[in-house]
Amino acid sequence: MVYRRLGQTDMHVSLLSFGSHTDPADRVRVRQGKTMLTEAGQARRDRIIARAFDLGVNLLDVYDSEGQWEPAARIVKGRRDRIHISLAHEITAQDIDNACRMFGYVDLYRFHTGEIDGPTLHNWDFMRKAKEAGKIRAIGIATHIERTMSMALDELEGIDYLFFPYNFIHARADYSQFLPKAIEKKVGLIAMKPLASGSIMQLDPKARPGMKPEFEALQLWQRRNKPILPAAVAELTKSLDRLPDETLCMASMRFNYSKPFLATAITGMFDDILLDDNYRALTRFQEMTRDEYAALDAAKRLAGLCGSDWLPRHYRWLEEQWRA
Repeated sequence: MVYRRLGQTDMHVSLLSFGSHTDPADRVRVRQGKTMLTEAGQARRDRIIARAFDLGVNLLDVYDSEGQWEPAARIVKGRRDRIHISLAHEITAQDIDNACRMFGYVDLYRFHTGEIDGPTLHNWDFMRKAKEAGKIRAIGIATHIERTMSMALDELEGIDYLFFPYNFIHARADYSQFLPKAIEKKVGLIAMKPLASGSIMQLDPKARPGMKPEFEALQLWQRRNKPILPAAVAELTKSLDRLPDETLCMASMRFNYSKPFLATAITGMFDDILLDDNYRALTRFQEMTRDEYAALDAAKRLAGLCGSDWLPRHYRWLEEQWRA
């Protein structure tokens, strides 16, 4: 495993981190806005997380809305000093105190926001005071909007890190304004959606059997694109044929690993083979070959021909914001 320092904190996080999303096939709704996993689904997730820890993954992101605080607290018991717990939840005294009771303390705490407005500043001040009280080690936000990322660097006092979408399709020309400023300020950068919620595997004509995006099956072949797509797929397949030991997802993860400004790439892993592939992609993380870039360029062109339809429906509104 490779470890990088998270901004100016004293934490060194694994370059591959375990994401908070759970497998939709295993989810059951328990009340409005909250789900949990079936017994079999939870056992499978716990086993994969334990394997990830054995491989050196030391950052686990946890959503309470998916019923994972209690299972996460159980699985890190006995190795809490070696595992960094990242939480995204409501910013109230009760929620933060509950998290501290469950995990002892919180390594990373954040909330999602699209604007730096009054409510955001209120939540930030509350979270900053919780850090000063020793309940939280590092504080940050998650956002998909570059304008908000840049404003956060200027207006959120004591910001330690940012969650933001980063993959070879949605790199937005390396976020030309945001990234230089974040690097200069030494703010930790955590890449979420390195595989676009698993949608990138749908672009891979050589994807492993049985693998699918996180949400509904995506229809890559559309009637209006039939005259164009075969040539694009042929180009992508030719490039991937020169990478006999890699999938498109592995090349995509390596793209993120190769960026020195990223502390970690965090992704959901619902199957052992996904963990294995993401870990294997670390074996040569410092460089990208011409063949890998050719495959990524071909996949980007294919995604462009598909418009926003290669993404799950509820993420398509982000396409204009993400795409360079």
